[in-house]
Amino acid sequence: MQKRLSGGLALGAFYKYAHAIDNAASPAQNWQNLDAEQSNSSYDVRHSVNGNYLYQLPFGPDKTWATSGLLSRLLEGFSLSGVFQFATGTALTPSYQASVTDVARGTAGTERPDRVAGQSITAGGGTAKKWFNTAAFTTPAGEFGTASRYSIPGPGTVSNNMTLSRTVSMGSTRSWEFRATSTNVFNTVQYSGVDTNVASSTFGRVSSAGSMRSFQFESRFRF
Repeated sequence: MQKRLSGGLALGAFYKYAHAIDNAASPAQNWQNLDAEQSNSSYDVRHSVNGNYLYQLPFGPDKTWATSGLLSRLLEGFSLSGVFQFATGTALTPSYQASVTDVARGTAGTERPDRVAGQSITAGGGTAKKWFNTAAFTTPAGEFGTASRYSIPGPGTVSNNMTLSRTVSMGSTRSWEFRATSTNVFNTVQYSGVDTNVASSTFGRVSSAGSMRSFQFESRFRF
């Protein structure tokens, strides 16, 4: 969707649906049973919306309000712009702490737990202390776990970066521009890691987060 600049407003947005499946994006738990490795890909992002916007504030000469006088001079030349992204997260693989036997046979770090039948992976999750339903996984009963690779929905992306700018004409070819840019303007907590090791004391908890809101200011004189 694209709205060209009119009335001081321009908008653009793009939605994408995708689904990727493979059986070889990570070392196999059991190389003799690759069918058990088929699952979501490590880069599988199911839904994403990306976009941008520009709004020229309606103040100053040739605008809607405050077209003349002191107020016009104070408010003219302002615009608000930004880019945003909203997306579902890439999936995570449940894992199981390797034993001495696992290390000896070369499967350290690839063991997965068993999937508990009847337990939803997402039920009761979505928080920093419990991102997914930890009761959906348990210690493997056999040699290899039954849980699938990349079966845990990971944290999504919520990003909105915004810029407030003002350009003032100073006659001839001269102008002055001021820009204030904010990344993560709404200071949304962006989870970036989840502990998926069944044997860990922090199993199911968010382990890290993205950067908080930040500002950058810029002033430029053109002549």
